[in-house]
Amino acid sequence: MNSNNYNQTSDSNSGITHTNQQHVYRQSYQTPPPKKSGVLRTILIALVAGLIGGLIAFAAVSGFSKLTGSDGQSGANVNVAENSKGGNLLDGKSKNYQSINEMIQDKSPSIVGVINEQKAESLEDLLRGKSTTNAEPSGIGSGVIYQRTQNEAYIVTNNHVIEGASSIKVQLHNSKQVSAKLVGTDSLTDIAVLKIKNRNDIKAIDFADSSKVKTGDSVFAMGNPLGLEFANTVTSGIISASERTIDAETSAGSNKVTVLQTDAAINPGNSGGALVDINGNLVGINSMKISAPQVEGIGFAIPSNEVKLVIEQLVKNGEVKRPSVGIGMLNVSDIPASYQRQFKINSGVYVAEVQRSQIDLKRGDIITKVDDQEVENDSDVRSYLYKNKKPGDSVTFTIIRDGHSQKVNVSLVESHS
Repeated sequence: MNSNNYNQTSDSNSGITHTNQQHVYRQSYQTPPPKKSGVLRTILIALVAGLIGGLIAFAAVSGFSKLTGSDGQSGANVNVAENSKGGNLLDGKSKNYQSINEMIQDKSPSIVGVINEQKAESLEDLLRGKSTTNAEPSGIGSGVIYQRTQNEAYIVTNNHVIEGASSIKVQLHNSKQVSAKLVGTDSLTDIAVLKIKNRNDIKAIDFADSSKVKTGDSVFAMGNPLGLEFANTVTSGIISASERTIDAETSAGSNKVTVLQTDAAINPGNSGGALVDINGNLVGINSMKISAPQVEGIGFAIPSNEVKLVIEQLVKNGEVKRPSVGIGMLNVSDIPASYQRQFKINSGVYVAEVQRSQIDLKRGDIITKVDDQEVENDSDVRSYLYKNKKPGDSVTFTIIRDGHSQKVNVSLVESHS
């Protein structure tokens, strides 16, 4: 698997995010143009995504869309597609539809626009024309209705689409707008869950098994590129690669991101929208693209299997509970070369601070393995723990201390960062 590392720095004036690498990963999120200008402006901001574990249950009954009992927890579940085998025999060989148009028309009621409304909270906001009393649209993305109960409907979108919102509105496929409530959000995985009142003109989408998606599968990106003016837009392509790993540096910390790569056009405003297969089942949530003059058709989506794991935790807890070692870490590769020489290695993680008492790690230790998995940097450590461990579990670190290699066991606690 290829790994491309990028660090984000945001230009507050242009809305464009710069990186220090050749590849520029940018959000597919649209900021509305100024009221006095009719020109569409493409505001691109780098995004992040990540992974976390959890268990998923499924329950549904018949109706215009699948409905579940109003038990307060049903929003944690998604509708799982039956016979989701992945891999096209031939283009257009859908098991459920006679044509692409038929599939798109059937799935459109599951796709919504998500409007981030904000009030002025600083002098800079006032200078930009924001109001201190009325929340106004600050950005527009997309979302996907994934579950309906008797009283509510649940929507998954990207965290960066609703981040900083004073209020949130959702535009349905028939252009009607309704108020939405934030259920939970996670900046590290870039997933957020909203809910609206249930109604008869919407549907819940079924989730495919993204682990069965194959390179060459036909896919369709559904959402609102460039905002609501082009709402209900569909672009087509294939899965260019069924797995890509990217090192993402975010405000929530660094993490390795597993994504589906597609050449279906993903534009600003598509963030949080659906990437579906020929059967209309969700294979991923569109999230980012490589934006560079010499690059075309390289977009990425968070795999559906990862999305539904995060959904469960957000609905049940309002947040994703992650394990923590309780140490401050530095990458050995980031330490000046004059100091690296005394370590006699140029990779691994340097323990710069021990924040918990009674654990067998000391300042100056260098972590080289986690449960026999080699690590080169702090992103490797976090990614392994987030994917494989939970608070209360134990982990074995291989460390170098005073020039000698040894193993230590550490119990994990819940992260509160």
